Amino acid sequence: MTIHTPATPGSTTSQDTSSPSNSRSPSGPTADDGDDGEVGSDAAEEFVRRHPWVVDFGRVGWVAKGAVYLLTGVLAFTVAARPFSDSGSGGEEADQQGAIMKIAEQPFGTTLLWVMAIGLLMHSAWRFVTVILPADTDGHALLRRVGYVVSGLTYVALAFTAISLARSSGSGSEERKDSQVSGLTADVMEWSGGRFLVGLAGLVLIGVAAYFLYKGLSTSFESDLEHRSVGPFSWRVIRVMGRAGWIGRATMMALIGVFVIRAAIQFDPNEARGLDASLREVASSSVGMVLVYVVAIGLVLYGAFCVISTPIRKLVATDDDTVSS
Repeated sequence: MTIHTPATPGSTTSQDTSSPSNSRSPSGPTADDGDDGEVGSDAAEEFVRRHPWVVDFGRVGWVAKGAVYLLTGVLAFTVAARPFSDSGSGGEEADQQGAIMKIAEQPFGTTLLWVMAIGLLMHSAWRFVTVILPADTDGHALLRRVGYVVSGLTYVALAFTAISLARSSGSGSEERKDSQVSGLTADVMEWSGGRFLVGLAGLVLIGVAAYFLYKGLSTSFESDLEHRSVGPFSWRVIRVMGRAGWIGRATMMALIGVFVIRAAIQFDPNEARGLDASLREVASSSVGMVLVYVVAIGLVLYGAFCVISTPIRKLVATDDDTVSS
């Protein structure tokens, strides 16, 4: 995104120097700029300036999201420690729902659940705000907005899981995530062309995994952050956390995608697995155990990254996105 700098002595510029010197004009780029992509970005920034509470919502939501991922990573370590134990026999599943249920078991668990639910709803609200803010209308921008909607709905579901447990004082019996995945896969396979749709869903998950891996290896997520330290954490440490976190998330999505594709190939919905069952399945081999540790370490670091980077996260327009993801 082009930044309009004020005129300096001796320089030539087509900008009207009789107006106050600002980094960008109040109405954004003029029609003469020839870059329609900037209009949405400027409008989004102006909206955020006029409604700073929206940014506060976004920051609180990022902390809640980070806490869930951090706990999910901790639970993934329990899979590495006890790969052949049955999560369905009283233990928590190593996934986001399991992380919420783990919170319910802590002292003041009900209070913590309500706080977590509010934070997740705030994060969801921020995701939906990013969808309605002015932005570009090309294919890439529209695809990102679809991703924001899916992300928002995911965290709304997690928030309602937390609310359900809080209302039942943490003793609610939520259906296990792996059972939900198998049940949904079975329902879809009953449709005409359902087997194809399940396989397509698996390929989409693999595609998402590839995108996450790209973000981790290319460090493209840096454009969403101010490049500075936060408390005792240097920018270099925060950057390493982000890279490892995105790679861990990529491994997680790839594992789930592989099992969904296998379910379609074998025409067996029971082969479709959530994160917990996927980790337990691959942990039976030495190579698979390495993947479990990659996911566990990656999710813990991603959760820490979300929490620590909250103060330096850009929740306004950047060169690549209208609103940072």
